[in-house]
Amino acid sequence: MKRASLLPLGFLTLLAGVMLSIASCNTTPNERKEIANREIDKLDERADQLANKTKEEAKEARAALARRKDEERIRRARGPVKGKQQQMEQELLGDYRYLSQVSADSLKDAYTHFLQQVRARKDVWTMEDWDYANGIYQRLNEREKILHGDIILRHATKIRALQAEYLALENRADLKDYQRIKKEQEGQ
Repeated sequence: MKRASLLPLGFLTLLAGVMLSIASCNTTPNERKEIANREIDKLDERADQLANKTKEEAKEARAALARRKDEERIRRARGPVKGKQQQMEQELLGDYRYLSQVSADSLKDAYTHFLQQVRARKDVWTMEDWDYANGIYQRLNEREKILHGDIILRHATKIRALQAEYLALENRADLKDYQRIKKEQEGQ
């Protein structure tokens, strides 16, 4: 989203004051008052323009977010594609796909394998692929909660780091999707 480059209003007021003091050397009080009024009118006009621009950008952002939520609702209503869940589990978890059989000692390895696969595929995934990945990630987290008391500290620390990385990758994908929608809106 583009951001308006605003000079602080206080700075603009100071600038108007400096201009007024420069002009005040050879002017009458009425002329200085007129100059000050013109400068204030210019500042008011600029502030109004920036406020309108900000309102328009906020409106566009709300529309993009609404469209993104609509797309997500449609994906959820459509439901999982037959066989896709198992395919994604096989790809992302490999030998760890039967999470109920993953032990506390090997859970870190399951997260590591999962993140390696996510890193390798993240740039070509659709939002639907991310939906499947999120479901698998939630199942991994559920298994971690069950085994939490039996996981050694260095593995637990590594798992937390991998979880943070996954969330960062997923948030980046969300941002790219939002930017795609904004770009499509601009083209309309």
